[in-house]
Amino acid sequence: MANEVELEKVSKSVFGITSRRYRQMANDEIVPAVVKGKIDFIAASRALIAYYRKLAEGQGSLNLTDVRTRKENARAEREELIVKKLKGELVLRNEAIKWVSLLVAECKAALWNIPRRLGPVLAVVNDERECEEILRKEYRKALEDLAKGMKKKGR
Repeated sequence: MANEVELEKVSKSVFGITSRRYRQMANDEIVPAVVKGKIDFIAASRALIAYYRKLAEGQGSLNLTDVRTRKENARAEREELIVKKLKGELVLRNEAIKWVSLLVAECKAALWNIPRRLGPVLAVVNDERECEEILRKEYRKALEDLAKGMKKKGR
């Protein structure tokens, strides 16, 4: 073929890309394949022009550039999460589950103890409203104690 040239001679000087990048693009079937270190210069030029035209129009994608962009975005998100965690604005999932489990256990224990403590008190009270008021005060006290305990433990 009369249009064949060595890839190493034209990749950087004419196309402005490394021979390795050209081979990657050939593997992605963007440009003609390399055969014995040579390429069809005219076909390769046309393919590269069409590729860059699509990129300019927003229809193509630079695989390596896209990957780098996604990697940088992921790194930025990761660093943002680390900063939030250090500031105390973010809690790890396992820690949150442990905290909620402990809170539920404390609440359950506090509420289950109310009938045992108030049984003797309510047994002698005959007025329904008075019983209700005693229960409300006891529930409020139990919940306030839980809230104070949470503040002390830094939750």
